[in-house]
Amino acid sequence: MKKSYYQMWEKINPHTFLHYNTFSDSFMLLNKEKHELYENTPCNELEGQDLALFKKLVENHFIIPDSFNEYDMTSYVKQQMLFDSTTYQVVINTTLDCNLNCWYCYENRIPGSRLSKEVIESIKKNILLEYQQRPFKNLIMSFFGGEPFLDFKAIKELLSFAKDFTGEKKLHLTADFTTNATLITPQHIDFLKDYECHFQITLDGDREVHNTIKKDKVNHIDTYQKTLDVLHLIDAHIPNHWLAVRINFDNRTLAKIDEIIANLAFLDRKKCFVILKKVWQIETQKVNTPLLHTAIQKFFDNNFLLDYYIMPKGCVCFAQRLRQALFNYDGKIFKCTTISSFGDENALGNLNMETGEIEWDTNKISQWMKDAQPEQCRLCKWYPACLGICNRQLIAHPNENMCTFDAMNLTQKEYLMYSFKFHLLKKQLGHIK
Repeated sequence: MKKSYYQMWEKINPHTFLHYNTFSDSFMLLNKEKHELYENTPCNELEGQDLALFKKLVENHFIIPDSFNEYDMTSYVKQQMLFDSTTYQVVINTTLDCNLNCWYCYENRIPGSRLSKEVIESIKKNILLEYQQRPFKNLIMSFFGGEPFLDFKAIKELLSFAKDFTGEKKLHLTADFTTNATLITPQHIDFLKDYECHFQITLDGDREVHNTIKKDKVNHIDTYQKTLDVLHLIDAHIPNHWLAVRINFDNRTLAKIDEIIANLAFLDRKKCFVILKKVWQIETQKVNTPLLHTAIQKFFDNNFLLDYYIMPKGCVCFAQRLRQALFNYDGKIFKCTTISSFGDENALGNLNMETGEIEWDTNKISQWMKDAQPEQCRLCKWYPACLGICNRQLIAHPNENMCTFDAMNLTQKEYLMYSFKFHLLKKQLGHIK
């Protein structure tokens, strides 16, 4: 037997040590005596000195068989996720237009852009063709943009088709929306109440800050209140929902986090979590770190699961999966939603309007799907949890040494403690995700 390579520990207080294994996502709290015994005793002797501790360490993968190759197993698990055939995810840019004009938005807006009837019908054909060629068990239909609810007619038509199709084939259907929520009405909610719906909805600060960023120049509404109203509607009227409230923060937002938490207090903690994401134009070193740490702790104190670069992800990014495609409103095919331009230079293929088949650019898609992780990721003890840098970033920045920790404003010790708190709260809530 041998000790796992993918483990680390931190001293919490003079008598308590937190151990973490990234391969098994297992935490153990050891007192000083047990910690020193484990650290200073060869594995082949530990069993005889403390059998209960030895069994616990083996159970949680801190001690493993000599023949077990953790890196190869991590690579295998990652490949299983990348090439999983049970789920087909269709991401649809209903438009690249938006009713708001947030200053930090990275996308090139195209006013008036909408899904054409031809593209809608071709997306339907694609789903039927994909199932015919390789039957799947789960269909995820994700709506993105721009602001997807600018074209609710298209959303309604595509979801109605998907509901009929998955009902006939006895498949699982998930409707997924990334939206600013300001266009969602009670009538929309009434239609969506019969679907399993996942939402990612953004707040950009407290009421004052949010309303200076998300300005509705047509209706001049309080967009902060409108967003809260929609969150109430989802929470109350869509029984099978999953809600991610994304808070795009700068230092102003962190300073007013109490108001945001108070306004979200009504949410069902078992059906929601909060994403805390730095506005990308703000330099990492300019974030007020004490304010950030305080905000993270306050969300935990209020029983909100907080996604702050959370690892392990439990999965790879959806855009890295083979059975996923992003259909732009004009029929061009992509995979990642976080690109600034959905034009020819970034397109990975085109949608055949007659057959619904995706005609991939084989050179581009082969680069997208290859294993390109740099050596520092392979050697990192966090690798099984992080699974490395996404290929889009590696392709875009081939000569840069990147690391997820670079943007965190947390030391590895601080991040380990954050992960432990997340783990405990998730277990306490009996979280559904």
